Amino acid sequence: MFGTYLHKFVLPNGRQVFVPSTSARKAGSVVHADVLRRWRVPHYFYHLQSGGHLAAAKAHLHNRCFSTLDISGFFDSVTRSKICRALRSIGIERRKSWEIAQQSTVEKMSGTFSLPYGFVQSAVLASLALDRSALGRRIAVLGRSNHVRLSCYVDDLVLSGVEECAVESGRLALIEAAHLSNFVINATKSQLPGPQITVFNIVLSNGEIALTADRMQQFEKDLIHATQPAAAAILAYVRTVNSSQADHLTNQFFAATDGTWH
Repeated sequence: MFGTYLHKFVLPNGRQVFVPSTSARKAGSVVHADVLRRWRVPHYFYHLQSGGHLAAAKAHLHNRCFSTLDISGFFDSVTRSKICRALRSIGIERRKSWEIAQQSTVEKMSGTFSLPYGFVQSAVLASLALDRSALGRRIAVLGRSNHVRLSCYVDDLVLSGVEECAVESGRLALIEAAHLSNFVINATKSQLPGPQITVFNIVLSNGEIALTADRMQQFEKDLIHATQPAAAAILAYVRTVNSSQADHLTNQFFAATDGTWH
C-alpha cells in the first residue's frame, strides 16, 4: 500500500511532515499524473501553475480594494470522503477512488484520516477536493466575475476589485460556502477589504507590490552568510517583486561584505 510513510517530523511552525516510502512516492506520482490528466486545473489555482505565489499576487495589481481569506488546517480538512467524491467526479470508479483515498491519507488524530504534508499527491488531491466542494463552486463563480478578481494559492484566497462592496460581497459568499464545505476560515489570518493587504510576505496595493520589512530584514541576514549562487537567487527573487528593494538589498550586501562571497 503506497499510503505508508517512513517517518514524520515537525517543522518550527508546528506542521507535521510525513516522508513517504520509495514505493509510496512512485505510486503517489502515478495518482498525481492521473488526476492532472483527467482534471483541467482552474486558471485561478496558482499553486499548480507557473509563477506561483508571485503571479497570484500580481494578478490583482490593477485593482484598488483587496481582501484575503485563509483556510485553517487545509490538508487536515481534506478527508477520505472528500477525496473519494472528488475522484469519482473526474471519472475514477468508486472502488479505485476509495482505495486512493485510503492510501493517500494518514491518521493524525484517533480515527481521523486526512491528507498529509509530504506526499507527492497531496497538493493535487487537496486542490481537486477544494474545486469540487461548495467552496470551490463559489470560487469558480467569482473566477468568472467581471467585478471581482480571485486567486488561490493552496490555502490562501485573495480577492480584489475596484469597488469595496463587490469585494465584500464576494468575501461573505466564500465564507458561507466554506461553512457548507466543512472548511474553516481563519479570521485571525484573513484580512477585511481595504486599499492594502499583506499576503505571501508581500504588501499588495494598487499598482505596487513590495516585500514586507520583516522579509527584507531576513534576506539581509541570509545574504551575509550566503554562497554566491544562493545570494544571486535571493537577489533575483527580490528583483521580480520590487526592483527598488533589490537595489537596496544589493547595496546593503556589498556594504556589509565588501562583495566577498562565502
